[in-house]
Amino acid sequence: MCEFKDSGLGSPHVFSMILHVMTAIEVPIHLFGAFVILFRTPAKMTSVKWSMFVLHFWSSLLDITICFLVIPYTVFPVAGGIPLGVLSLLNVHPMVQASILIITGGLTGISILAFFENRCNSMKYGPYAQSKKTRALRYLYLAVNYLLAFGFMVPIYLQLPTKAEGEKYAMRVLPCLPSQVYQNEKFFVASTNVTFIFSIVGGLTVFVTAQILYLVIYSVIELRNRTKKLSRVTSTLQKRFSIALYIQVAIPMIAYLFPMFYVFSTWTFDILSQTCNNLVFICIALHGLLSTLTMIAVHKPYRETLKLLMPTCEKIRKRSKVSGVKDLQLSAIV
Repeated sequence: MCEFKDSGLGSPHVFSMILHVMTAIEVPIHLFGAFVILFRTPAKMTSVKWSMFVLHFWSSLLDITICFLVIPYTVFPVAGGIPLGVLSLLNVHPMVQASILIITGGLTGISILAFFENRCNSMKYGPYAQSKKTRALRYLYLAVNYLLAFGFMVPIYLQLPTKAEGEKYAMRVLPCLPSQVYQNEKFFVASTNVTFIFSIVGGLTVFVTAQILYLVIYSVIELRNRTKKLSRVTSTLQKRFSIALYIQVAIPMIAYLFPMFYVFSTWTFDILSQTCNNLVFICIALHGLLSTLTMIAVHKPYRETLKLLMPTCEKIRKRSKVSGVKDLQLSAIV
C-alpha cells in the first residue's frame, strides 16, 4: 500500500531544520576533534595518529555533506529525491550532489578499513619496521579500495535516466507521491533499475564490511598472540588500548550500517515511509558526531584536553592523575 505522509518528521522543512541544528552542534565538536588529533596526540599513539585523522576527516565531511551541503530529501524505495542544502542554492546539479554524498559515504567506509589495516600492520610489523615492499603493497591495497569509492559511480552515470523518465518511474512505483515532489525542478532519480542500484551500492557495502571484519578478527588474534609474550601488566594495557580503538570505530559504525540495511529493505519490499527515510540520514549524520565523541571519551590525552577547557572538571582532572603511571607504561608498548 502506498501512503505518503510529509507531516512531522516527514516534512522537508522539519527535516532541514533538524539537520541545520545538528550542523551547529557538530562543526565545533569536529573542529575540536581535529585539533586534539593533530596537536594533542602523544608519542605513544603515533602509530594510529594519521589513520585516525583521515577517518575523522571523512566522517566529519560526511556529516557536513548531509546536514548542510546536500540535505537529501529522499523518497525510497525510489532511488531519488530532492536536495535541500546549500549546493542547491548554488544551482549544483542534483545528480552531482548525489554523487558527492554517495562518494563521501564510500570514502568514510574506506577510511574505517584503512584505520584497521593500519592497526593490523602496526601490530604485525611495528609502526617503523615494515620493508619497502610491504609498504608498497599496503599503499596499492588502499589505493584500489579508495578508487572503488569513486569508480562504482561510473556505471550509475552511464545509465542515468532523463528527468522525464525519472518522473514516470517515480509515479509508477509510488502513485501516492504528490506532484509537488516529482515535478520539483530539483527532483532527480539516479536509476530506474532497483536491482542495478542494489547490486552496485550493496556490493560495495558488503565488500568493504567483509574486509573490515577480517581485519578486526585478524587483529584480535594477533593481539592475543602478542600479549602471550608480554608481562601481565603490559598485556593488560595493550588490550585496553586496542579495545579503546575498537570502541571508537564500532559505535559509529552501528549508526552507519543499520540505516543502510533499512534502505536495502525498502528496495526489497517496496516500503515507503518518509519519516523513516528522513531518519536514515539523521542517523547517518550522527555517525561522525558519535565517532568524535567516542574518540574523545576513550583516549585519555583527548579527555584531558577537554577538561582543561572546563574549569568545573578540576577535581576530576586531579583524580585522573593517579593513572598517569599506567599511561607511561603504555607508551613503551604501542
